[in-house]
Amino acid sequence: MKGVNPADAYRVLKTLTDVWDAASERMLTTVTRRLARGVTEPGWAENKSREVLLVRAELRGIVEQHLAAGLEDRATAALEEAYGIGAKVAERLDQTSIETDVSRVVRLAAMFVQRLRGTFVPVTRSHEDVFTRAIGDTELLMQTGTIVRREAVAEAVDRLITSGVDRFRAEDGKQWHLDSYVRMAGRTMAQQAAVEGQLDGMVARGRDLIVVSDSARECALCRPWEGKLLSITGASVGEVIDGHEVESTVALARAAGLWHPNCTHRGDMFTPGLTLISEPQENPAGYAEAQNLRRMERHMRQLKRQLAAVQQLGDTQAARRLRQRIRAYGHRIEEYATATGQNRRRERERPVGG
Repeated sequence: MKGVNPADAYRVLKTLTDVWDAASERMLTTVTRRLARGVTEPGWAENKSREVLLVRAELRGIVEQHLAAGLEDRATAALEEAYGIGAKVAERLDQTSIETDVSRVVRLAAMFVQRLRGTFVPVTRSHEDVFTRAIGDTELLMQTGTIVRREAVAEAVDRLITSGVDRFRAEDGKQWHLDSYVRMAGRTMAQQAAVEGQLDGMVARGRDLIVVSDSARECALCRPWEGKLLSITGASVGEVIDGHEVESTVALARAAGLWHPNCTHRGDMFTPGLTLISEPQENPAGYAEAQNLRRMERHMRQLKRQLAAVQQLGDTQAARRLRQRIRAYGHRIEEYATATGQNRRRERERPVGG
């Protein structure tokens, strides 16, 4: 009997992630719209330098109105739904309904909210940096005497975003765009909630064993667990059932990397005498190809968000160059998806605002 599909769990967070996507886009356009005001007037640099506190206030307002407001409720509701998806999978065993473990969902939601709240200050600061650095970079470009200010501002913004100044450093030490970070964190928590719902439901029904599914897109972390019997409680570890040894516990498999973000494996319910375990088919290239396509989709979304920001300054050379890059990159994605047989998801290439 098939276990919960990780992709099904993540869909419950779409509303929340869309809000964060829109806020990320709004931060960039807020910065460039402010830079565009009075761009042809004398004393532009001095006037912009005096507006830093106003920009900071606008960015903080976006965080407070669109990200912080109702975050706990939205996160808890989404993870309760993800937990319920897993619980319904376990219900197939005997069709009885078992009450949600509220304390487990609350704990997961608190962890999720803490991670998201940890982005508020650094993401605000990174967009403020785009504003302040664009002023200085624009003046340097103007000193060449070969470019008008509007074009210089657009060029400076394009270069700064391309170099990742709008990214922030998360607790893992990596540089993230806000939309990519919330997708990663949300995928992790939704998947965990759904798996917990299934496992809790199984244990409540006296079932202790799962078998890790085979996946066409397995990674090096998950591959050793494909087709392996695992014990939820640990009580069955070491037993031989239907010729298969119970290799380890679910907790230890998780600690070793099973069900990491973007993992496509299920924990299928194992029934002695009924469940057949087939030999896993290795496809080491599949995971790498899928992840590379996801990176390309994220990059396309970033290019389109970058274009939306630069276009606040009008039809500049930087904007025209970005439109050309987007067209060329779209062809590149299509060719890659066709060559590798991967499923191109165009909605992941589009900013929420367009």
